[in-house]
Amino acid sequence: MKVTLKKSRIRGSIAAPQSKSWAIRLLFLSILTDVELHDLTLSEDVLDAIDAVKVFGVAADGRRFYRPSELRLHKDYIYFRGSATVLRMFIPIAAVVGGRITIDGSENLRRRPLNAVINALSEKGVMFSSTRLPITMEGRIRDPHISIYGGESSQYISGLMMALMIAGGGTINIGGRIASKSYINLTLEIINNLGGYITMHGNKISVEPPIELAKYVGSVPGDYLLASFYAAAAILTEGYLSIYGLPKPHSFFGDHSIVDIYRSMNAVSTYENGVWRVASSDRYKAVEVDVEDSPDLAPSIAPPAAISEGRTIIRGAERLAIKESDRIKTIVSTLRIFGIEAYTASDRIEIVGGSPREAGIICPDDHRIAMMAASIASRSGGTIDRAECVSKSNPNFWRDLELIGGKIYVVP
Repeated sequence: MKVTLKKSRIRGSIAAPQSKSWAIRLLFLSILTDVELHDLTLSEDVLDAIDAVKVFGVAADGRRFYRPSELRLHKDYIYFRGSATVLRMFIPIAAVVGGRITIDGSENLRRRPLNAVINALSEKGVMFSSTRLPITMEGRIRDPHISIYGGESSQYISGLMMALMIAGGGTINIGGRIASKSYINLTLEIINNLGGYITMHGNKISVEPPIELAKYVGSVPGDYLLASFYAAAAILTEGYLSIYGLPKPHSFFGDHSIVDIYRSMNAVSTYENGVWRVASSDRYKAVEVDVEDSPDLAPSIAPPAAISEGRTIIRGAERLAIKESDRIKTIVSTLRIFGIEAYTASDRIEIVGGSPREAGIICPDDHRIAMMAASIASRSGGTIDRAECVSKSNPNFWRDLELIGGKIYVVP
């Protein structure tokens, strides 16, 4: 699918896309309690999560997911479309449940490293046929006190928290630095809000033997970073936008920090009672931001940085290299295609603000790069080929962008 965007003015109001981070975690918690998700958006990552929990015996009835009466592996094979989050949470849960299963996935997932979780679980009685997909794992964790390297992915640690809930409690000792710590905090918060008791002190997480978790009935909260591509398009096109359905920002640095980052770049950017309001200003300022705790902020910072005065520096970007694409490279190459000076080093991206030109990209199988390009093309005009890649997280992206003023022409 090829999308052409003409110069537009983005304005109005729109519901925030659902947070796939929340949706995936809630779906995995259906292994422990009943979960009902109103109006669940079936992105590709959410479909992966539904397939994953069905392996453990979760019964699905529409948007209702029922805790299994017998927790075991009901299949010996599963294929994931492209969700590294689901894959990395699935492995430790399968290791606690025990049994034998072969896991495979898309070419994108086959490139993703799994070393940290395999090293951690191999020491506890689980055998693995390889360190990358396709992989067969067999056995059961013998000891619920796990040590794991924290620099490869936070998603293993989120999966281990859920796994140790199933195991009846345990501890996680995280070695080295902790990548994407905000997502660990999110998992901890969601579980504790349902009645779990998990604490984190420094690099140690303690999972207490669980009481009965409360059922979850409700909507999936909105996603700040998926919403930010609409907000960025408004900022770049002298527009304004109200985005509703967003949860109250957390106290820790995370995806929600994009509200403050846009404000520090001199855009109008405020949050109140579930609504994020943005509007353009006459000029924008470059910023310096460390995104190590929330690396997916980088593609959302890039569009306003492209028109800001000065040099925006995005630090702590190492983990972007092992996302759906090497985002350190694809953020920079996309900006350069649109005529913006951008540079990269191993741990940072530098963007020199200017005036984007009309251009086109081919989506590198990375939903966030396509949406980032769309925000810029709303100002300059441009094309995004293989534009269906946004379905990984937000299948309604092109429809929504058109509803708020995007001049969009689609060629299937």
